[in-house]
Amino acid sequence: MTDDELGRDVDSPIPVPLVEDEADERTPESVRRRRLRQRVAAVLGGIAAVVAAVLLFRACSAPAPMPIQAVAAGDIACDPTDPAYAGGAGVDDRCQQKAVSDLALSLHPSLFLGLGDYQYELPSSAAYQDVYGPSWGRLRDITRPALGNQELKVFHANTFRSYFGDLAGPDQGYWSYDIGTWHFVVLNSNCTTVVGGCGTGSPQQKWLEEDLQRTSRTCVAVSWHHPRFSNGIMGPDQRTKDLWDTLVQHDVELVLSAHEHDYERFPRLDAVGRNDVHGPRQFVVGTGGQVHYDPAVGDAPWREKLTPVASDASDFAHNGVLGLTFTDSGYSWAFHTTAGTVTDSGSDTCH
Repeated sequence: MTDDELGRDVDSPIPVPLVEDEADERTPESVRRRRLRQRVAAVLGGIAAVVAAVLLFRACSAPAPMPIQAVAAGDIACDPTDPAYAGGAGVDDRCQQKAVSDLALSLHPSLFLGLGDYQYELPSSAAYQDVYGPSWGRLRDITRPALGNQELKVFHANTFRSYFGDLAGPDQGYWSYDIGTWHFVVLNSNCTTVVGGCGTGSPQQKWLEEDLQRTSRTCVAVSWHHPRFSNGIMGPDQRTKDLWDTLVQHDVELVLSAHEHDYERFPRLDAVGRNDVHGPRQFVVGTGGQVHYDPAVGDAPWREKLTPVASDASDFAHNGVLGLTFTDSGYSWAFHTTAGTVTDSGSDTCH
């Protein structure tokens, strides 16, 4: 027989003896265990290879996020004792929360940017359940709500917080979150009640500065209740000037607000109302259903003290909702009315 057939090392004239452990490996039981270990190792190795391949594929070829379909509105649900409530049907242009929310649902949003004043006149738990719930409450799970002044008619906005739960955000009323390529910021424009106010150096302004410095997102949208600029009855809210200036410094894209019961869209402005390519574009959307109005002569005493800032578009005659589409590099908007019309629309790219 040849050396190979004898099991000898062909480079050695003497047969290589088996040590005791090696001899044990020749038993049927040890062979079975060895083969089982080999199979397990092969399976685990295969799984690891598949996982690595999947992760690499996702990293290299992950599809861009789909556009975010959103709606925005504030000043929403009538008090159930309002004579125009009419069992939820509303009368004329009043108490149209059901009709406007139907319109919002027809746009198939994945996000509702709530702009405050969800339930009039006293936001009780019963009113939330009976009026807001059957209308805009149908969008509750996709709502990201900013605090309005109506909510604060109840101590600590407790009924608002009870209704929205964790969606209401932290107690101070300002917070942020990311969806896709966008960074969304919710601010508290109730400057006389939020701790420290809204001025430079306040806790909210400092937090905003740090938040905008931290985000890696190119596109940023902000929502709050009281508009910095407005041609409605209340007029521009100068208390938010320093917050607005912080937004200008960080090239924020747009600000969504309400409080005035009308629709307006302003150009990109700095904190004092001058055209500025670095400034945000502001929308006022206080048309969520409670009522809309066009200020009559004498209804806006602020005009005697301040120079109005011209808006690019306005609608004082309709209830409605602002539809927004956020893409990877910009956004588009359209103001839909309950009359079945679109009275303002457009698009822009991020800074």
